[in-house]
Amino acid sequence: MPIIPSELPPEAIDAVRRALSATGRFPRRRGDALSLSSPHPIFTVALERLAAGDRVDDAAELVGWRALLEENEQVVAAVELPAAEPGRAGAVVNRGAFVESTVAALSTAERDERVASVRVELRLLRVNALYLLALWLHSPDAATDLFVALAPAPAPLRAGITYESAQFQGELSEMARSVLSAYQAAERPEDLGS
Repeated sequence: MPIIPSELPPEAIDAVRRALSATGRFPRRRGDALSLSSPHPIFTVALERLAAGDRVDDAAELVGWRALLEENEQVVAAVELPAAEPGRAGAVVNRGAFVESTVAALSTAERDERVASVRVELRLLRVNALYLLALWLHSPDAATDLFVALAPAPAPLRAGITYESAQFQGELSEMARSVLSAYQAAERPEDLGS
């Protein structure tokens, strides 16, 4: 079965149009078509919850929406809509390495036989304190979700590898405990970043 993208509401589309217009990087050109593909919600999980071993599915909070921007059927950027209600806080357009990594991770996921056998919803997991972005293939029908870390992935995770929930969450918990320990031991934790 295919990966099921989400639907962006009309107000999100309006915010994307305003953001694209404001950047000046995507002027309307005759014959060139801009479109959005693979819309998906963005979730985050607090470091403390990961360190405690909470399941991503239970601890994740919706923080925004994202879609890929295509020009003539080629992905050229990603558009993020911060906030749980898409479009309320505007939109941000980016063209960085995570965009290319998203396309590569989607390709990896589409070739995975586990994805072919169940219906999965496309999501993005962001854990800022671990410098992690990962595609989250959530299956309401299967016993396990799948995750594909985007490049550059924090060690010991590897970008482009499809992980089952138990292994991925085990690695995240270990990483979170290590980072949390460093914050707690630091004389000036604010110097470590967020």
